[in-house]
Amino acid sequence: MIQQKSRSHRHRRLQSKSILFICVLLGSGASLFIHAQTSESQRDTADRELAAVYRLGGQPIGTYKEQRSHDSAGNIVTQLDSTMVFNRLGTKLEIKSTSRYLETPAGELMSIDNTSSSSQQSTIIHAMVNKDSITVTTTTGGHSYPRIVAFTGRLVGPEAARELAVARLHIAGDTVSYQTFSPELGHIVTVTDKVLAHNDSPGTNQESGLKIEQTMSSMPSALTLWVDNAGWLLRQVMSSPLGEIETLRADYAIAENAPANASTMSAESFNQSVVTANIRLPEERRIEAIKLKIIARHPGIKWPDFTADNQKVLEKTPEYLVMEVTRPMPQSDSSRPVAAEASLQPYLEPNPLLQSDDAGVRQIEASVVHEGDSAWTAARALQRWTAANMHFDLGIAVVSASEVAKNRGGTCFGYSVLLASLARAAGIPSRIRVGLVYAGGIWGGHAWVELLIGSRWIPLDGALYAPGPADAARFSVFTGSFEEGTVGNLGMLGEVMGNVDIKILEYTLNGKNTIVNEDAAPYTIAGDAYHNPWIGLSLTKPSNFRFTGYDLSWPQTTLIAIEGPAGECVEIHSESVSLPTAAEDKDKVFRSEGFNGSIHVRHISAYNGLFSANEKGAAMLIEHGGSMWLVKATAKQPVALLEQVVSSMKLE
Repeated sequence: MIQQKSRSHRHRRLQSKSILFICVLLGSGASLFIHAQTSESQRDTADRELAAVYRLGGQPIGTYKEQRSHDSAGNIVTQLDSTMVFNRLGTKLEIKSTSRYLETPAGELMSIDNTSSSSQQSTIIHAMVNKDSITVTTTTGGHSYPRIVAFTGRLVGPEAARELAVARLHIAGDTVSYQTFSPELGHIVTVTDKVLAHNDSPGTNQESGLKIEQTMSSMPSALTLWVDNAGWLLRQVMSSPLGEIETLRADYAIAENAPANASTMSAESFNQSVVTANIRLPEERRIEAIKLKIIARHPGIKWPDFTADNQKVLEKTPEYLVMEVTRPMPQSDSSRPVAAEASLQPYLEPNPLLQSDDAGVRQIEASVVHEGDSAWTAARALQRWTAANMHFDLGIAVVSASEVAKNRGGTCFGYSVLLASLARAAGIPSRIRVGLVYAGGIWGGHAWVELLIGSRWIPLDGALYAPGPADAARFSVFTGSFEEGTVGNLGMLGEVMGNVDIKILEYTLNGKNTIVNEDAAPYTIAGDAYHNPWIGLSLTKPSNFRFTGYDLSWPQTTLIAIEGPAGECVEIHSESVSLPTAAEDKDKVFRSEGFNGSIHVRHISAYNGLFSANEKGAAMLIEHGGSMWLVKATAKQPVALLEQVVSSMKLE
């Protein structure tokens, strides 16, 4: 039978973007851009607190708490505490955020203090509101980064937002607009609340109140919330790539236990954030060009600006768009350091995420890059080091370079943060691209870097490694220097993840262009024969066996499998995603399948490959062209069955 597990880091590396998007959604307080004041008779000034539970797929995943109090000067203090806990393939990820808002009695925002973490290291943001600007200081990993954010109008905090909602929102159609600084997003945001209904039941809580649609600048989708007659939260529902996240008011005892009781995230939730490809790509990490049709699953999608240095939108309608992506190559090289042009400063300077000034980052850079290395030589050396020395860790989401340099673990975002920081330490301008990448039959969220080599931005990937520029089997939703020190732009990714289908229309590999009809079949099965023309695999099964496993989706890695009448099974996996290059990497493939014995070269039919066997089965790793194939047999006589299937295989 097909094993219900994911064998490889290649798919796990695609899960990070869903969780990063959750970090953006977590705990952003609302406030106002309205000059009218709430009357004293409407004010609820007593200290108060509430608790709520986060739920995903009906299961508790965390808790939300809100407390309102007053300091000795009569200023209003609002503290928001959020905790979400995810269990991803046996790894615990905890995302925490605490925000303390200080407002004058009249509702003027004075300051915000935020502490957040989704790794071992916390990030602290202090925002002090001035007359027409905010001084924002971000501290993490022992480094502080100040910046100034200008604004016009009036900034207020969550208490003033609640008061104005009570004063201005009464019947369906009433609206109010807010302006505040969001520490999670790192900039000024405008919020608009619109009443959808009055006395609408908020679900399990039957209190009277309002049903409101809330939109926020920088976030693609609206959320729905229910508030009681005093403006306090009853329930909230927001979309995410993992499904709808519900916040439901609860008593403190229930809320306290919610993080501890968080259950393992279902495969269904993960599957919502990826897209099954219409065909399998051969040698995906070497694709030179690709044409894609991105189709909206729902009407009204807000298409991000997909235009980038190596991305071109060829056609765009409300229902779909057609895009072409190419793999750029350096046209010229340059010495280091690059001249400090003003336009390049955001891509060279350290910031709270890309900490090129960290001692650990600089130590790595100095050990890898040699004096006299050109920019491209240095870039490739740093890419190789990152791919070889990082390990994948599902227990980390947003992470700064100082932590990655020390612990050397993270998701694809952590790989990119470190590689981009190392490049800046070497005097090479860098930025991070975030979007979707093709890997093993799916499109999933991913992050990679771009480095300025000569006059051209060249993509490099340390997580889904390929020597030199990153392949074209990917597209970005946004590209940023991350100078604000946040992942706020991930809101744009949320409009795409889980909301589109993707069809490959053309691809170029080794100079050969292949056209794919939109209705083309991903493979054919005729009698005992299986044929996949896109990856060049054909095989013939024994006549008393049956094909299975051909429609498996992520996180499964099996390409095709056959099962016999007595429970015999042969699985064929495509290993072309993160192509192993060292012998120890190839050994890991066998170890992950439970083959801990000797590994040696074996010749079967037209193929030479690495072979291993034990009492339960036999496996062979075949390298052909730019791809690798793992064939694994389980039977009473597994070696004979393996030889029979491999002998029937044809690799083009």
